Amino acid sequence: MLSLIGLCISCKEKPDGDGEEPTLYTVTVDPNVTYQEMIGFGGSLTWYSERIINSPNKNQICQLLFQDLGTDMIRFKNNYYPLGYPSVKTTEIMENSGLKTLFDVTNQLHDIAVQYNPDITFMISSWTPPSSLKSNGSLREGTMKKEGGLYMYAAFADYWYDVLDHITFNPDYISIQNEPSWITPNWETCEWRPAETTDFPGYVNAFDLVYDRISTRANPPGLIGPEAENLGTSKFGGNTFAAFSDPIKNKPYLAAYGYHTYNWSATTMISETTPLLNMVRDNYGNKPCIMTEYSNFSWLKTAQFIINNVNEANASGYLYWLMAWDDANAQSMIRITNAGGFTVTPFYYVMKHFAKNIDKGYDRINASVNSSSLNLSAFASPSGTVITVVIVNPLSSAANIDFTVMNRTVKTIKAVQSVEGSLYKDLGSITADNYITLKPLSVTTALIELQ
Repeated sequence: MLSLIGLCISCKEKPDGDGEEPTLYTVTVDPNVTYQEMIGFGGSLTWYSERIINSPNKNQICQLLFQDLGTDMIRFKNNYYPLGYPSVKTTEIMENSGLKTLFDVTNQLHDIAVQYNPDITFMISSWTPPSSLKSNGSLREGTMKKEGGLYMYAAFADYWYDVLDHITFNPDYISIQNEPSWITPNWETCEWRPAETTDFPGYVNAFDLVYDRISTRANPPGLIGPEAENLGTSKFGGNTFAAFSDPIKNKPYLAAYGYHTYNWSATTMISETTPLLNMVRDNYGNKPCIMTEYSNFSWLKTAQFIINNVNEANASGYLYWLMAWDDANAQSMIRITNAGGFTVTPFYYVMKHFAKNIDKGYDRINASVNSSSLNLSAFASPSGTVITVVIVNPLSSAANIDFTVMNRTVKTIKAVQSVEGSLYKDLGSITADNYITLKPLSVTTALIELQ
């Protein structure tokens, strides 16, 4: 075994306090033991996205989101709702002016994003069918409409063909219904059940017909489903994610599972999330899975939660919900005022620790540390020459770490670290006779180049 050791944030300076050196732990990485292939990290651009385009700081914000962050994947909201659909399919007038604005902005943001990074993956997720296909004639609440006593699945499949005809780009993935059993009067929603009932349409029925309809297109997008609102107990019995996933589990055209984690709150301990994340891994590991929406934890806890998702659910991707949002929401990665002023928050830098340093095609690999308090995950580049390790120290005391890479020789190590008030600090190159000091309450990313 050849091992490398070494990183130092503080370059062996004495810590504050009693002058005692923090305990030294060893991170052991084995690149020969691989798990899931990564699709990547990113976030959602939905409401308030027009503030990016209208901001006098548009170029700076777009560079932050699409280049500096290292974004691998963006989740857009479907906003194709022509007034008078299906008789009218043009996008000149939507069901309300806000939808028209967001529809145009989504197309613009896509075009800007690929200028910064042509390799970004795009997903379109839909909150509801158009009002003409809804039981209550509204985009808000309700369910799918029946015609002649039958749910309008075929019309819904036609609608998705029209969506793809009218947006100005071809998404890599679509999700036919965001959070299929959650409704609210505050914005567009539509209620479904896993399979058809007297009162609700079947998600699986629509899933099949949408695939049949769009599969005739050149380069059709993959289907991500079910984007269930939680991994907890559903209002109709059983686990929400499992109930919606079971009917589509063996569909060959299911590209990836999507799940949300709103069964947990800001006070949930990270360890409490493990059993249900393991349920996703153990029962639905036949396809990749992506956590496509969540943003309720503190910035440090978010880093721990991302690590727990990739380690315990074998998640191939993690999309932060509030990528750019109203300035009043402190959990947004970038807060934007109505006038276009913006603030970059710690959540941005947390996502950067992953997105900037782990790309599509990387494999998660085996990594461990001889401390039960530290959280970490490791990834190898497709070439096998670079290893990325993300480590969270959630303690109020510092810890020192060195690295051992099984059966490989390390050429160089670089590292970045975030603590409150000093975010994504570049630590430069680290020599082999030093170690990393994980500051209290910190996130650290080490980039290990192998010979």
